[in-house]
Amino acid sequence: MQTWEHRQLDVPENEMEQVLQSFGQNGRELVSVIDETIDPSRQTDRRMYRLFFKRPSSEVGPEENSED
Repeated sequence: MQTWEHRQLDVPENEMEQVLQSFGQNGRELVSVIDETIDPSRQTDRRMYRLFFKRPSSEVGPEENSED
């Protein structure tokens, strides 16, 4: 059975591209985004997003570890 590592990160809009590239190069997949900006009319460098990532876990799951 596949297991996953999960990570969530709050990112300002002006850093979004750099974060997505970095996490993608490290094998993480973006699975969801939430706009956490309190006032959407604020400048773009002040807009905040919560990003949710996953990647396959390097740990062996319990079913793969059994010696049946």
